[in-house]
Parts: sequence; structure tokens; C-alpha cells
Amino acid sequence: MWLNLLLQFASVALLRIGLGKMWLRRPVTLLVLASAVYDGVSQVLLSFPSVATWDPYREGIQQRYIDAAALLMSAGMLAFTIAYLLTGTARRDAPLRGDDAAIAARVLDWRLLAFACAPLAVLTYRGRGFNSSVATGGATPLTASLAAQFFALLVVLAAFGFVLRHGAQWFLPTLMVQSVLLAATGERGPVITDAIVLVLLLARVARGPSGMQMTTAALLTATAVVAIVGVRTQEGRVAFSADSGLGSRMTALAGGLPGLGGAPASAAEAGGPGTIAQDASRLDGVAFTGAILQGENLGDSRLDAVGIPESLLIAVPSAAWPSKLAHAAALDPVQAETDGFGLQQINFLPGFAGLYAGFLPAPWLVVFLTALGAAWGWGERLLLRAQTPARLVLLAGAIAAALRFEQGVPGMLVTLRTAAVIAVIAVLTPRMRNIFRARASIEEGQDCGRGDPGRWWWLRPDAYRPAHTGSEH
Repeated sequence: MWLNLLLQFASVALLRIGLGKMWLRRPVTLLVLASAVYDGVSQVLLSFPSVATWDPYREGIQQRYIDAAALLMSAGMLAFTIAYLLTGTARRDAPLRGDDAAIAARVLDWRLLAFACAPLAVLTYRGRGFNSSVATGGATPLTASLAAQFFALLVVLAAFGFVLRHGAQWFLPTLMVQSVLLAATGERGPVITDAIVLVLLLARVARGPSGMQMTTAALLTATAVVAIVGVRTQEGRVAFSADSGLGSRMTALAGGLPGLGGAPASAAEAGGPGTIAQDASRLDGVAFTGAILQGENLGDSRLDAVGIPESLLIAVPSAAWPSKLAHAAALDPVQAETDGFGLQQINFLPGFAGLYAGFLPAPWLVVFLTALGAAWGWGERLLLRAQTPARLVLLAGAIAAALRFEQGVPGMLVTLRTAAVIAVIAVLTPRMRNIFRARASIEEGQDCGRGDPGRWWWLRPDAYRPAHTGSEH
């Protein structure tokens, strides 16, 4: 365990040294810190028998395989970090031009984004959208699927656009509204993730919150998380999947706060696990890999490595692949490994580093993570090269994807796919808007001081900048 912690510390230290003072603004830093929590901190907590006894994921798994899995995953993340740093990632972000923030505020119009959020919010609070009882599975309705994919990201982009338009003094009120809207879904992850995304996006355009605002923001986020835990302790998840509406959900959240709604005594006093034991078991990202290593030692055959590229096909939209839902089981590596190695049917947290432990032997798993680190560094270098609205949307998606460490590469790709869709819209919207403002002579291909505009003239960013000044323009 100590060697595991040493490797985790080395990964974090290398990022701090390699990226400089702005290291906490990079998505890869969040990914490595998430690994330190799932594969490091949780293992320290679970080393205490009183905590480990409440962990359902480790039933039937010998401790030596848990230790071997933690060491393997930490070594893989260290290789990932080194490969990322060797790709030539710049220590500094791209300089902010004077009009970057204004362009982002104009393109990422908070009113349009809020308008897009409205139907998804209505569906969610009526139990037919995000976090509904029908939001997963092969027969997922289109409305539930759209809400699950777009709601959280559109909310934070709308909040970001609002603060850009009206100033940093609106950061805390905006964060409060954002936290309430997301807390009403009943999930803690989106509340925390969107708060981090909002802070980092604002820091990216040189409008980062002050120290006092950050402290208050942390308290607001923690309050929302505590309220969700309180409601789920009293009523379970059904309180957030029924057709209850926003008002009823806010009332329930207020009742979930200790001292306001008479929240019940702690689980430890009721004979159940305490808060530390619950959190440690929910962050156990090593048990899945440990179970696979134990199965291999007992003679179970490793799965075919072709399952790795097949699992990445989950990011292909159903519209482009109509029969995708028929192959949903084959695209899920966790279920394939659970069935192949005879693991207990439980909601494991495989994590970014251990997801494909059943497909690759240990040395090749480290090589695979090394390749992912190089690919991440290359992609991040392209992403941070400029401050365009589309790149900011993709950055928001990359941050959210990094904080989905427990879902592994397929879940991250789905998040990035959602961000890519919004980024394409951010690129095309101003150009399509200017089509209706273009002069008839340009639309017909006539000369307007620029020569023949060409077939795809409307895709050029400067296609509508006037060649002359005067009332005729």
C-alpha cells in the first residue's frame, strides 16, 4: 500500500512540476487527482477493518489481489502522466486576447442556452429525464437520453455565459442557482462537477473567482451535496425519479439538511455504516481489478483484446448506427468482464486505469495507459491553443470527462461527444446567423471588394466583415 501511495504521489508531483502554477486548471490534473482518491485515499480508509467490513465490492476477494491491483493501477497512472508530459504540453495557457471573452459571451448566449435547458429540466423534474427510472437500458426514450447527456453540460454553459455577460460579481448567485437546479436531479456528481467546470472556465478567460468567492462556493456545493444525501437517506432515490416537480424537490432538499427538516440520526447510530465507511466503499476503485486478478490466478481465461476497440463504439450516436442498442451488452466491458470472470453482479467502479484489466495482461495494460497519456497530451495541446467559444465548450466537456474517472474511457468519450455536438453548434451558429444578414450580392457570388467568395464562403469567419465603410454597407 505504501508503494501504491508513493506512485500516486509521484504522479501528482510530476504534474505540479511539469505544468507549473496553472496545473490545477488542466483536465488531466483532475483525472490524476481522481485516481489518487479512488485508488489511493479510499484504500487507506479501507485498510481499517471497521471501515472495510461495510464494503460490498470486496466480498470474496483476497487482500493480496487488492494490493496487487492498487499497485498495477498506480503504476499505470504514473506511466500515463509521464507520457502526457512528454508530448510537449505547454506550461502556460494561450494568451487571452482582448475580445475573446466578449466573443465567448456573444456566442455562448446564456439566454439561448437556458432556453435549450428548459425542456430538459421540465422532463427531469417530471421523472422522464435525467436520473429517471427509464433513463438507462436498451429501451431508453429519446427525451430521457437527451436529458441525461445534455442537461448538466448545458446548465454549466448557461451559467458560464451569464457570468461572462454580467460580470464576476454574479458568480455566487449563478452558482447557487446552478447547484439548486442540479441538486434537484438527486445526483451529487453533477453538482460537484459543474461547480468545478464553472470555476475553471471562468479562470480560463481571466475572470476566476476570488479566494472569498471560492470558499463560499465550496460551502454552497457542500450544502447541496449534504441536502441530497439527507433526502436519499430518508426517502431513497425514488424521491428524485418520480413526477414531483421542481418545487417539491426543493422542499425535499430543504428537509434533507440537518437541523431544518429533522434529518434522521446518522447511519452509524441506526446500526449501519457511518459516513466515512459509506464514502470509502463508494470510492473503492480497486476491488474490480482485484477480482479480475484473482480470477486469472484461479484459471479464468482473459477476454479477447478486441473488446477494447469495440467498447469505444459506445460513443457512436444511435442515429448513425441504428442497430446500436441491439449490441449494447457487447459494448459494455464491465458486464463482459463480470460475466467472463464470474464476479458478483454489483455496480463496480472499474475506473480509468482498471477498466480493461480483464482484456490485457499487466504489462500491456501499462503500455495502453501510456498511449492514452500521449493521446491526452496531444489533444489537450490542441484544445488550449486558443480561446474560441467552441474550444471552451470542449474544455468544459474535457473537465467533466476527467471527473468521470470511475466510468473509464467509454463514459468519458460519451461526455466528450456531447461537448463536441454543442461545440459544432457554437461554430455554426454565428455563421448561420450572418447568412441572413449577408448582402444579396455576396449571396449570389458577386464581387464585394473580396473577389469570388467561393462555394463555401459562408463558413469563413471573416466572410461578413465589410470590405468598405459607409452607409451602403
